[in-house]
Amino acid sequence: MPCSILTCSSITYCSFDKDVLLRYYFVGTKMSSNVESVQLNEEANDMADLVELSDEDNVQINEEANDMADEILDNEGDGSKRKSSSGAWSHFTTVEVQENGKMVKKHECMHCKKKYAPQSSRTTTHLLRHLKKCVFVKRLKGTKGFINFQLSDNENASEFNAMGGYDQMKCRELIAKLIIAHELPFSFVEYHWFNILMKYNNPLYQKVSRATIRKDCIKVVELEREKLKKVLKKVDMISLSSDCWTSNQTIGYMCLTAHYIGSNWKMQKRIIGFNELAPPHSGEVISDAILECLIKWGIQDNIGTITLDNASSNDRAASILKNTFQGKGKLHFEGMFFHVRCCAHILNLVVQDGLGTIDCCLVKIREGVKYLRKSPGRLLKFGEIAITLGIPTRRSLCIDVKTRWNSTHRMLESAMHYKLAYQGYALRDSNFEWSLTDDEWNRAQKVCKVLEVFLDATNLFSGTSYPTTNLFLVEIFKVKKEISSCYISNDGFLKKMSEPMFKKFEKYWGEIGVLMAIASILDPRFKKVSISWTFGKLYPSNEVDDRVEDVINRLQSLYVKYSTAFHMARASKNNMMSTSSGAPDVRDRIEDDFYAFLKSRPVENTQKSEVEVYLDEPNYIVLENKEFDVLSWWSQNSSKFPVLSKMARNIFSIPITTVASESAFSAGGRILDDYRSSLTKDMVELLVCGGDWIKATSKTTIQTLQQLAMEEENLEVPIPTSDDAFN
Repeated sequence: MPCSILTCSSITYCSFDKDVLLRYYFVGTKMSSNVESVQLNEEANDMADLVELSDEDNVQINEEANDMADEILDNEGDGSKRKSSSGAWSHFTTVEVQENGKMVKKHECMHCKKKYAPQSSRTTTHLLRHLKKCVFVKRLKGTKGFINFQLSDNENASEFNAMGGYDQMKCRELIAKLIIAHELPFSFVEYHWFNILMKYNNPLYQKVSRATIRKDCIKVVELEREKLKKVLKKVDMISLSSDCWTSNQTIGYMCLTAHYIGSNWKMQKRIIGFNELAPPHSGEVISDAILECLIKWGIQDNIGTITLDNASSNDRAASILKNTFQGKGKLHFEGMFFHVRCCAHILNLVVQDGLGTIDCCLVKIREGVKYLRKSPGRLLKFGEIAITLGIPTRRSLCIDVKTRWNSTHRMLESAMHYKLAYQGYALRDSNFEWSLTDDEWNRAQKVCKVLEVFLDATNLFSGTSYPTTNLFLVEIFKVKKEISSCYISNDGFLKKMSEPMFKKFEKYWGEIGVLMAIASILDPRFKKVSISWTFGKLYPSNEVDDRVEDVINRLQSLYVKYSTAFHMARASKNNMMSTSSGAPDVRDRIEDDFYAFLKSRPVENTQKSEVEVYLDEPNYIVLENKEFDVLSWWSQNSSKFPVLSKMARNIFSIPITTVASESAFSAGGRILDDYRSSLTKDMVELLVCGGDWIKATSKTTIQTLQQLAMEEENLEVPIPTSDDAFN
């Protein structure tokens, strides 16, 4: 583009081509190696303003200015190369291709793989021109006509290699993770519309077969397995939870879950085994399967506790495992806490005994909901009656799962909400045979109120992302208080209902475990006050002081063992460091003899232990409505309490329920459905474990379509209105 008159360095020029102008400006002017690219850009912009160039030409001059500056600096002084500053190099890479029998270098677009020959002037104008037209770059920038989805804060940006160009192998890896995490069939990659979608997103995508993606899934899981092995070998103590399940093929499976606290002081849980269990499911068979899995992972010496359901075979398995670890001298806590009974299972046993007193009410409510849901017309009439009576219809009707008492509680709550609607509907439909009497409604309401305490405790105990051992003592007191209140009540129904519940509670929790008491003390909010107060409520007053003293003595004894092991490990580490530093000279030997003499002298130890210092400090006060992270507190105070923090870390990693293992059976049931029952046991374990590992490493919550559907199926029935029917 010709230029008009321009004055530069006190010399007048006219009719310059812009390329000549740039070359004169950068070559004719003496440049030192410390000239900055920013300054060059500014001067180029000033020149463009003088010659009245368009915006497009101005941008082009800037890019060419940078390229020429690079060339000049490359040829100067010591010959050191300066990194090219053109924006094109973020999208292009240099490759070698064969042309006319020889290898030549070309610039390849990372997105569409189109190649361009380098310019002799080393400019990137042709590359920038390509980027303006490249369809893939436009999509990445979210130009008009395309939806630009932004990554959320929880999504891992490393999984989205947006600026690195298309990579078929990376795409296959992500598809494999998609199939594993969302429990999709391998044939998913052969779906017609899936391939159309992938091809539309990137024409470079190559279709893969189910056999290929199956191999990719195996590679992905094996890679995750190796990563997890390295992590588990560094963990000081691992707690286990296990449960058994029978598939639709009547094949028994055992799930084994490892619980530990990571280096970041966060609770972690990983499924490390989902194995077929040969009948009979005796204690010997269960213990052998668990030990085999631990040996395969190489963590048999790191096991601290195991949480199991209340079954005689599980008791036998725990005894065999405890004896095995004890014989090897690898038993944490000297075996005091090795076998932990599932608290959620005990609560379920207690509640089921109480629900037995209102079986008649439950049957009527359950069958009544089934009757209504069989006909849209009945549901519509039911909804109209509810609206007429002023009852909000946003809440759905619920049907329970008989083996899950928490779903029974939801069903009772829903029924109590629509009590008047039930009564009104029974008067209008002569075929409705499940109307409750006033006395039955009163009983259902009382039971529903009692179960709220059990529901809160179960939800709290079932957590896997936070410690639960320190919360047990306070919550179990609430349960005991509720049962006792019913037991001494003047209400004959409540008294009769609570009698079997009280007996069951005393059978399992008549003696509060030392583990739960120590864990409560290690919560800086509670400390010694927690056991003093709760024991005073749970036991006779003449026994409280002795029980509290026994727990403190157990805590001190456990601390001494941890302290001895801690100092022995530190001494061993120091000896290794001194040995590696070389042979000591005569002066070092004299100093060693002197320090040995000092150590041999009897010294009165007046220093308090970490336990005494911890208990003497005031309780940590948490502001109202503010969440407290007990692991974060110990992480921050680990330098102050190095031994006690290690002990707290191990105790807090112990799960008090088998919920983590039970949840795997839902995934196992979806994977081994009627259409995929031919999967081998190794493939089932790979998909269940791999799905758990991928979900755990993802910062977002991953749910399968089946999980989302099951949350509503057979549980909640929306109440339609006349407006819904009209629409």
